[in-house]
Amino acid sequence: MYSQMTQINADCFFEFYPQMTQISAEKETKTHRHNIICVNLRHPRTHQRVMTMILFTGLTGAVGTEIVKLLPEYGISARGLVRNVATNRGKAEALRQGGVEIVPGDLADEAAVRAALTGCEQAFLLMANCREQLELEKNFVDRARQCGVRHIVKMSATGAGSDSPALLKRYHGEAEEYIRQSGLACTLVRPNFFMQNLLHVAAAIVAQDQFFMPMRDGQVGAIDVRDVAHFVLSILTRPDQAQNTWEITGPELLSFHDIAGQLSDVMEREISYVDVPPARFKQSLQQWVPDDWYVQTVSELFELIAQGSGALLNDEYTRVTGRAPTSLRQFCQDYASFFEKG
Repeated sequence: MYSQMTQINADCFFEFYPQMTQISAEKETKTHRHNIICVNLRHPRTHQRVMTMILFTGLTGAVGTEIVKLLPEYGISARGLVRNVATNRGKAEALRQGGVEIVPGDLADEAAVRAALTGCEQAFLLMANCREQLELEKNFVDRARQCGVRHIVKMSATGAGSDSPALLKRYHGEAEEYIRQSGLACTLVRPNFFMQNLLHVAAAIVAQDQFFMPMRDGQVGAIDVRDVAHFVLSILTRPDQAQNTWEITGPELLSFHDIAGQLSDVMEREISYVDVPPARFKQSLQQWVPDDWYVQTVSELFELIAQGSGALLNDEYTRVTGRAPTSLRQFCQDYASFFEKG
């Protein structure tokens, strides 16, 4: 069911992994659910109003939360279609404080999506991963075309393709091709492993000075979600960068042993990465996740990372934004409170 969907960035950790969900409430940074945001954009450099409307989805997720924080910097006023406003008061209030005008609704509601898209020239598509994801993304593209949208920026995944051994990467690959064939201009953003995924294992690090994942010696070009947010807004305000596929990474290739080493340096205590055999990881996940689909899909993603699919490094983030990407060490310093004992 749509209401049961959980956010899974295609190269990222699951929030419901048991050691992730034990972070104290004051430190919690959960991602989730689709919310549709329609914005009136002003160019970030000149702050002159550009009279064009942009529709965002997913503004209460990991990337979306950072986008909302950047709205004033980019001179953006926003209108949002938000699901479950009554039970999502905290997130709704955060959106209001970020200047977002909230309209109740969700992406499964065709009439609401159509209303949100009407009058928009661009749309940012970020879906929470679920069984229905491909169908919902195709429907969104159809509605966008019917409503006169000219350009879609889609949040995809490193290595997306219809021939991928991982189901979610096949979903992304097929959705990308559907957008290309729609006749709309499109920009495909494929971020690498999110640094913020480490927050989901913070409880284990605090309790045991260890974290457990089935990545073997696989490397990732880990990127900070704050940088992903800057990248998305830069694309939406730079027509010259449209109609490209961008595989964005952080500044260095890192194994999970390397990540543990940098965490150790910043936190000034020994923190280690413990490699878990895939079968054991999957079995552990099954104890906490009521849906075999989720267990299988996250296991497939992690296996690809273990095989080296995340070992990508480039300067595409800097080429578009003009900014240097955040280093893992800087991330660890900024989020040190999550990993502190006591």
